[in-house]
Amino acid sequence: MGAPGASQGGVEEREVKLAVPDGWQLPSLTQLDGMTATDRGDERLQAVYWDTDDLGLARAGVGLRHRNGTWGFKGTSRREGDALVREEVEVVAGTDKIPPVIRERVESFVELPALHPIAELDTMRHTIDVRDARSQVELVHDRVRVIDGNRVVARFAEVEVEFAVAAQQLADRLVQVLVDGGAVVDTIPKYVRALRALGHDAPGAVI
Repeated sequence: MGAPGASQGGVEEREVKLAVPDGWQLPSLTQLDGMTATDRGDERLQAVYWDTDDLGLARAGVGLRHRNGTWGFKGTSRREGDALVREEVEVVAGTDKIPPVIRERVESFVELPALHPIAELDTMRHTIDVRDARSQVELVHDRVRVIDGNRVVARFAEVEVEFAVAAQQLADRLVQVLVDGGAVVDTIPKYVRALRALGHDAPGAVI
């Protein structure tokens, strides 16, 4: 996830991703004793993912996108329990030029001239900040459309719980509430779902 224009030096992102069925609704969070929830409402996210014709970035387990005026790079992932942990770098910039700090990371995997837009996602994101006395996690419910020109080729939804190491206990409690409400832990990223919907032979690797 990450805040728009966040750090150019990179931060460690830690999140649990969960798939949810069509029409799924966030369950009540009142069952989490000692917890408060702040609803930040909906935000529309328009993302274009970049890669090479042979999906060099996806096959390397990394991702590059431009979303709502911000370039984002996501590094290779590791699993810690249900969570995915990876480096994330975000820089506010236009689409005409990849910022240097992101370009340096990308060119470790592919030749820059080979990059081009390959997948477009239009997402309506509902965000809730969940807190207890000691920690905070961010809960988002994403309803995603995969776009090809003027066509919507696929729709899907997922939930993400993003948290710092210190908030592991709260995150675990929240994930259990979501699973009890019909969500399923699933590490397939949006980008890979979109590639498959567009007919690409996308890798199964977690990115």
